[in-house]
This record gives sequence, C-alpha cells and structure tokens, in this order.
Amino acid sequence: MRFDPATVATDVLAAGNSGGVLARANALWQRWRGGIDVAPHLSIDARALQAYLGTVAASIEQPPRDAALSIADGNVLPTQAQIGRQMLADDTAAAIVQALQTLSPQVVPLRTRTLEPRITDAALVPATATAQALLNQPLTLRQGEQQWVWDANKIAEIIAIEPVGRQLRVQIDPDRLNKAVQKLAQVVDTGTSEPRLAFRAGKVQIVKPGQDGWRLKQAAAAQEISQTLQLAHRELALPVEQLAPQVTAKSLPSLGIVGLVGEGKTSFAGSAAYRVTNIKAGAARMDGVLIAPGEEFSFNTQLGAVDESNGFVQGYAVIGNRTQLEWGGGVCQDSTTVFRAAFWAGLPITERHAHPFYISWYDDYSYPGDSAPGMDATIFTGVLDLKFVNDTGHWLLMEAKVDEAAEVLSVRLYGTKPNRTVEARGPDVTRIIPAPGDPVYVDDNTLPAGTVKQTDHARRGMDITVYRVITENGVQKTPETFFTRFKAWPNVFTRGTG
Repeated sequence: MRFDPATVATDVLAAGNSGGVLARANALWQRWRGGIDVAPHLSIDARALQAYLGTVAASIEQPPRDAALSIADGNVLPTQAQIGRQMLADDTAAAIVQALQTLSPQVVPLRTRTLEPRITDAALVPATATAQALLNQPLTLRQGEQQWVWDANKIAEIIAIEPVGRQLRVQIDPDRLNKAVQKLAQVVDTGTSEPRLAFRAGKVQIVKPGQDGWRLKQAAAAQEISQTLQLAHRELALPVEQLAPQVTAKSLPSLGIVGLVGEGKTSFAGSAAYRVTNIKAGAARMDGVLIAPGEEFSFNTQLGAVDESNGFVQGYAVIGNRTQLEWGGGVCQDSTTVFRAAFWAGLPITERHAHPFYISWYDDYSYPGDSAPGMDATIFTGVLDLKFVNDTGHWLLMEAKVDEAAEVLSVRLYGTKPNRTVEARGPDVTRIIPAPGDPVYVDDNTLPAGTVKQTDHARRGMDITVYRVITENGVQKTPETFFTRFKAWPNVFTRGTG
C-alpha cells in the first residue's frame, strides 16, 4: 500500500478554489465554519499482495493424503489418511484490503478451507484384513519329490494394491503372478526330453537316448495358485504335462541337421579351478541338446538345478552389490557363449541380460577379428534367463565343447542354415564413468573379526550399443539393438565381524 501525497495536496488546495462561484463560496463557508475533511489517497498493488499471499500459502497449505496400504518384509503397513488445507487467496486479499482502509493495526484471519481425502481410514480396515489373510500362511508347491515354498515376501511380490473409487482393492495381480510362474517354470521344467545327439563327419547320431520329462502348465498353474491362496490349507500339486521324445534313430535324417548355422566362443584363460569345473558342468548340460523348429530355448530350463547333482561347485559370482560365493559361479561363461552362437546364427533373441559391471575376459572372441565388450549374457536361475527362438524351420543341435588346453569354450548350432548373413556394427561405447575412488566395506560375520579381504576390483562404467544386421534372401532387416550398461564399480572389501 502506498500513500499519494501529491494528489492529497491537490485536493487540499482545490477546497474553496474550484468550481463555480456558488460552489467556491459554499466551500469557503464550510472551511471557515469547521474545516473540510480531505481523504488520503492510497493505492494497493494487487500483484504484490497476491505474491505475498503465495509465500504464505506455501507454508500452510497441504494436499489431502489418501489412506494407503503397503507391504514390506512380508508385513502389512497401513498409512492413515490426512485432511488437506487450501488457502482462499482472493477472499483473504479482500479482507486485507478492507482492513488497510481503517489505517489502524488489525489481525486478518487467513481464509482457508479443508480438503477431504478421497480414501479415508475407513477403507483401511477391510483392505488390511484382505492383505493379512493373503500373507498369513506360506504356499507350498509340489512336483513329484520336489517342493518350493513361497513365504510372505514371495507372496507379497504378486499382490497388487490399488484405489478403486473410495476403497482400496487388494488382489493377486495376474501379470505379476504370470511372471512368477514363468520363473517357477525354469526350475520345474526338466528341459528337453529328446535324445542327445552329436554331429560327426557331417552326420548326426544319438549319443544318449531320450527320456520322458515334464513341463509346467503355466496358465493352469497361475489359476490354481491364485485359488489356493484363498484357502486355509495352502498346498498345491503343480499341473504338469508329460513330455515324450519325438526324435528316434529312424527320424534323424528328417531333422535337417546338415551343417553349421552359428558359432560362439569365449575365453576362460586364467580362471580358477572352481570356475573351470562349473563351465564344464554347464557345457555338459548344453551339449547334444535338440531344439525343435519354432521352439523357444530357455538356458535356465536346460541348465536345471545348479548344485552338486549336476556337477556344479560353489564359486564366486556377482550377487547383489558384490562378488560372493554362490553355487555355479562361472556358469555365465556358458550363457555368454550360447548367446553368441544364437547371435551369429541370426536367431531371434527374446531375453538377454548383460552383467552389471565390466568383466574383461568376455572381450575375447566377441567380434570377428576384434576383442571388445558388449557381447556377454548373465543368468540367474528363476530371475534372469537367456532365451532365443529356433526360426530356421528345421531342428537345431547345440554342441558345447570345452578346450581346457586352449582355455576356450565353443558352442555350435547345427541345422539347416537359412539364406541369411549376420554382421555386427559397433560396439559404440559412450557415457564412460571413472571407477569410484572410495572403497566399499561390507561386514561379513563368517570371517574372523579384524580380517579384511578384497572381493571386487574397481572398474569404470560405460554404455555399449551393438547393432545386429541380418540380411535374409537378399533383403536387409531393420538393425537390432543390443544395449549394455556397465555400472562404475568400486573396490569392495569384506570386513570380518565374526
């Protein structure tokens, strides 16, 4: 608010000195008798007032908060609703203007209104009860002598909580359940039931007879798991279908396995003994495997249980944020080599995951005549898989061979090679991030107190893009992008607390 003295002075001087003769005479008479009241001229800057109220509003306004429900560590966590408050700026400004006109100190109450949340605490009661009922007991899944137990944390992964109108709906999310069942299939399925073959002197022969197996009926399993979670007794025999070998000695000539379709190689030079053992065990699970026309090959399904029953030993693998002991450490050498074979065969790759950080020994044999990053594939049973589709129209035979003397793993895919060529463009390396300078220490109660052991060495981060260009029947297809993001990785040390 500003006072305008010039205008007031003009009004004072005009009293008795403006207008006609009678008007001036009357004004002079009034001035002489008792004086004339002249009002002060005040101006109010509406923009400044609104801006000030905006700063006030920021400190007192708060949006309403709906009641919500979340799940952490298998526990149901309700969050109560909160009433909101909004300042009525125009009404408050009008009150301020009116108060200013009195030219005396005053208290002006801020005009506000409350904002009710859409979902109130009343909605928490049934939603919490529903969520707790889903989590209160584990779910046991059985297939033959094997069983898998889904605890509260696992069940929580497939629960969806969403607002519907003024309520909270808690239910099993179909998409999350389907993904969980897909991962379950990796450990339930027995892999191929076909005989193991070998390609020798241009011909295939059976080296190990086929045997019956089973495959999880994923759609039926998802439906039955959803239904079982509504029951008090939560045990389910998983629905599976029996697999019988299709290939026999008589049908070998009709398989179309006549030559090399694609090949991948990796070097494991300098690997520790445990790693070599696991590479050989993984290769044995892949060697001689048949892939039917149109079939999607799953590395994890074919790999099977990563334990001593399949020849694996414990070794170091990337788990979480550091390298630590894990069954099958080094088996990613096998998945990387299989990935390269499928890549160079031009097969559609439907799932592939890069390692979280750069591992130099995967550079060798990655590109024709060049060693560079961007051609690796990591797996973790039940979580990360490597998958590709046999689109050649004929059977494929996978051969995996370990050359311990040369320290090279080779995977070859034999079949009928389509009229296609495959080339790689790149790798394009961008967004290079230096390795962190500060080390990371992780407490480990399995080591004696005072013991410090380095588990990871610092590595720089980078983005890598590789383009696969397939030309089939003389027509070049749209290049496919294979993207890798390696994190910048610090030196990591375990610190004994035992």
